[in-house]
Amino acid sequence: MSTISEKTNRLFRDAVHDDDDLGYPDDVAFVPADETWAEAVLWRNLREGIPTLLVSEETELLLKPLRRGPIDRLRGQVPVSVSQRIQGHATPYATVSRLGRHPVRQMRELARAA
Repeated sequence: MSTISEKTNRLFRDAVHDDDDLGYPDDVAFVPADETWAEAVLWRNLREGIPTLLVSEETELLLKPLRRGPIDRLRGQVPVSVSQRIQGHATPYATVSRLGRHPVRQMRELARAA
């Protein structure tokens, strides 16, 4: 098991069993970013309206799908609210973006551009 998968499992356990509110929605899915299946699972979750926490080594991205309009459906996109936690500390803001069929690749490209 990779270190990112172990971190994902730890975050899940903490969210379920810890008395402190970690700020995740009740129905959030936890996905390790280094797995080959992460992109497919994240895309499916976003299309189905399931908030997803994408876990990497240093950051966690919480992607909350927003309501899809007909134009989004035609373009194959999902509007999402993206907030991040860096080494366990949440940022006080979220950004809104539109993600397509390859959300992990898009998020990496956006991170490199910033």
